[in-house]
Amino acid sequence: MKKVLILTVTAGNGHNSAANAMKNKLEQIGGVEVKVVDIIKKYTSKFNSWIVDKGYNIAAGYLGGLYNVFYDSYMNYPVDKASVCPPQFSVKDLNGELLKLIYEFKPDVIYTTTYYGGMALTNLRRVFPLPSVNIACMLDYVVSPFWEASIGGIDYLTLAHEENRQVLLDKGFLNKNLITTGIPVGDKFSVDIDKVKAREMLGMDKTLFTVLILFGGGHWHGGYEILHALLKKIKRNIQIVVANGHNKKAKEKIDSEMKSYPKNFKIVNLGFTDKIDVYMSASDVMVGKGGGLSVTEAINKGLPLISTAHLLRQEYYNIKFLKDRGLGFTFSNYKELAMRLNDLYENYGKLDEIRKGLDSLKTSAIEDIAKLIMEQPKADYSKIDTASIDYGKVNKMVNKGRKKAWKVNKHKKKK
Repeated sequence: MKKVLILTVTAGNGHNSAANAMKNKLEQIGGVEVKVVDIIKKYTSKFNSWIVDKGYNIAAGYLGGLYNVFYDSYMNYPVDKASVCPPQFSVKDLNGELLKLIYEFKPDVIYTTTYYGGMALTNLRRVFPLPSVNIACMLDYVVSPFWEASIGGIDYLTLAHEENRQVLLDKGFLNKNLITTGIPVGDKFSVDIDKVKAREMLGMDKTLFTVLILFGGGHWHGGYEILHALLKKIKRNIQIVVANGHNKKAKEKIDSEMKSYPKNFKIVNLGFTDKIDVYMSASDVMVGKGGGLSVTEAINKGLPLISTAHLLRQEYYNIKFLKDRGLGFTFSNYKELAMRLNDLYENYGKLDEIRKGLDSLKTSAIEDIAKLIMEQPKADYSKIDTASIDYGKVNKMVNKGRKKAWKVNKHKKKK
């Protein structure tokens, strides 16, 4: 039986979602044992875990401008300093525990949904043998800073689209290590469900123009405000689905106000749902997020996406990927959002053109990456003397190797 170790982190929810989607896909194929580990949450301090998860959401939700300043500055971060780049602080204390897990579980493949995982594997591989084939996947349409810290630790990096390749080659990746697959999302987002049938399944009106507001996760909490803006600015008969996710306060607030809403609106007010893929099939337009997974889910569902223009930098590039192709929109204010929706309401021909364009971007990424994983040979751990390893000393050994790599690269740069 093949063994696969999946490394993820909780920063927003995209990495975990991608990790679990791959776990489900591999188990569906069968003949595989899969273990998913949040390496920051499980193997580092509570404070460090808070920084990576809650700290990210706070920065994203309230300090977006500052976040983007740092993001832009790190886009040009020197490649030769990869082994001492800022995110190394978050993984510097997990080496011993991660190595112990690897040597005890003996995975044939290690799959990571984040550069934190690739970074940790690179740091370990400088000092210890890792016989597994290591595969990382990109979850944004832009090459985010610090992927270069994974060079040497991962054998394959799957790309969101082909335009990523040259950027990664310039960072020092080898062409043979780069595979363009698209962004992997769950199978259910690739299932075509007829719009009318989807609405019947959900008990929704089958004829009304339907807008899905999907702002219920991570640092996004704008669904309530967007709904109220549309109630004021849209005069047509439309159906609005508000997916509040885990935002219980917004769900309860809308429920309490529903009777006072204008009669030309039919509101479907959701809490957390495991049928969001069906609601996407039932909708004509989505007002949503700019995350790589959200964009890819919309692409695979053929659902036109309108996103706020006030985005974190990686989300800006994800939406730009659609806008450059005439397949996505942004709004700077609610008046502009209403204008976008009215335009699409009146022009079903335009909607059909966008759907066709989105259809041309669909990928089978999760199937392709799962196939790549299952094709890898069994890893041989028999020559590794794990009994002699003092895991308490691994952190010191690995961090010493990491700093030595920086000095070597620094010396090469001077030459």
